[in-house]
Amino acid sequence: MRRIRTPLVFALLACWLLEGCGYALVGRVDSGVLPEHIRIITIVPFENRTSRPEIEQRVTEEVAKEFSKRRRYRVVTERAGADAVLEGAITGFRTDPVQFNEEGRATRVETVVSLQATIRDASDDQILWSQNGLLFREQWDIPETETDFFDQETLALDRIARGAAGTLVSSLLEGF
Repeated sequence: MRRIRTPLVFALLACWLLEGCGYALVGRVDSGVLPEHIRIITIVPFENRTSRPEIEQRVTEEVAKEFSKRRRYRVVTERAGADAVLEGAITGFRTDPVQFNEEGRATRVETVVSLQATIRDASDDQILWSQNGLLFREQWDIPETETDFFDQETLALDRIARGAAGTLVSSLLEGF
């Protein structure tokens, strides 16, 4: 007769006990705010209410990518046939200095983007989820040459768009 090892017994016992305790993985598909019948989502290009060009394109594209990664929903460009419609707007954009050198020249800046988003049921136009005043920040060092400044700002916007998309879709799907 073989002897069962104590650590294995404890591990199996712990798994069995935790199974019925209400513990669950965060972000499970069924924990979101969207009804079960929502499977196809159209994402309307975000409106740009700022003076910074292209920012709405970046955010819209990243939100669509983030939904596609989740694989439960299909993203389409046309409202016809969609179960839900996601709309949003970039409501604020600013870049402020946050660090200075001895001469008083800014060496580090922070880019802040604010947005709002709403998802509606396409069948009855009922709001399923809405968030205003979502803020996203990215700090970056100012390069030595002025021409590189805009490149760094663009890279910061790309990172903000990815982060905003991830947060927005997680909030919508996981109810946070």
